[in-house]
Amino acid sequence: MKWSDIGNIVGKAAPVVGTLLGGPAGGMVGGLIANALNVSPDPESVNAALANDSGALLKIQELQINSKVQLEQLAVAAENNRLQAEGAQFAAEAADRDSARQLAAKQPNDLIRPAITIILLVGALSILVCIFTGVGLEALQNPVAASTISLLIGLWFSELKQTLGFYFGMTKESQTQNAIVTQFAVEPGTVTKPDK
Repeated sequence: MKWSDIGNIVGKAAPVVGTLLGGPAGGMVGGLIANALNVSPDPESVNAALANDSGALLKIQELQINSKVQLEQLAVAAENNRLQAEGAQFAAEAADRDSARQLAAKQPNDLIRPAITIILLVGALSILVCIFTGVGLEALQNPVAASTISLLIGLWFSELKQTLGFYFGMTKESQTQNAIVTQFAVEPGTVTKPDK
């Protein structure tokens, strides 16, 4: 059992505490709850206290009221930590792309990168032509084939977007959107209707 599981239970009575239990400050907030319930600071003990003590949720509500400032500080600290980690990750990714671009600039006769880009562009245009002209329509009517084809198309365009991002730059929002599109493409049942 994890603190986030306790957060789902506690969140109905004390939403601030429940939200914090599901985040990075979950262990600290869990310790506060365990102290208020007079049990050991682990999710199993707190869960047992919630199941056996009818007044446990009331104690947690009191904790939320009495420790409001401390809980808000934990929430702010958790959000700051999340933003710093996201910023550090973005900076590392940007530095990685920059070093790859600098390496490419030092290798003017390298044909691999342009060849990969051209192959991906030609493939993407071919996919669009096939879609709009109806080529392979019978394959798309088969649910298994349609699922596989949609997965491959999603991955192809994802790679094309990454490759073009190398040449033209990429923002954090476009990376997030790219991840969402890729997830949509690889998730079973999202592209084709399930059989009834």
